[in-house]
Amino acid sequence: MSITIEIPKMKDFNRVNKLAKQVHELHVNWRPDLFLSVDEVISKECFEKMIQNKEIFVAKIQDEIIGYITFNIKEKNNPSMRYRKQLQIEAICVDEKNRGKGIGTALLNYTKEHGKANNCTDIYLTVNEENKKAIKVYEEFGFKVKSIAYSMLI
Repeated sequence: MSITIEIPKMKDFNRVNKLAKQVHELHVNWRPDLFLSVDEVISKECFEKMIQNKEIFVAKIQDEIIGYITFNIKEKNNPSMRYRKQLQIEAICVDEKNRGKGIGTALLNYTKEHGKANNCTDIYLTVNEENKKAIKVYEEFGFKVKSIAYSMLI
């Protein structure tokens, strides 16, 4: 199984959105207080902007998109903290039929190398505590818990 990772094209919009919907529905189930079930998770305008800014990669097997990762790079230049150029992962998705095959790890590796090439100092992501499989992948990849966020409905 040969995985190819590249920047998508606009013709890939529907397939990426279909994948985004898979992950989004998990979040709807976990946090219905925050997430709404929608038909289009990523707008065409947003998708086009991610392509232009090279903030999205797709994973393909034989020309079929089976995963994607979105991210952005932000400089953190606070006088009371060390300078950081942080690659922030916004979303990562692997088609439910293709999970457990190393595709997520391949996307993370490719994105990490992209971060290195752009002089990033670190990678940051958040994950829902219910997403045990993703947490396992992130920990095996080398991510460490650095902060804990709390939330309370009022």
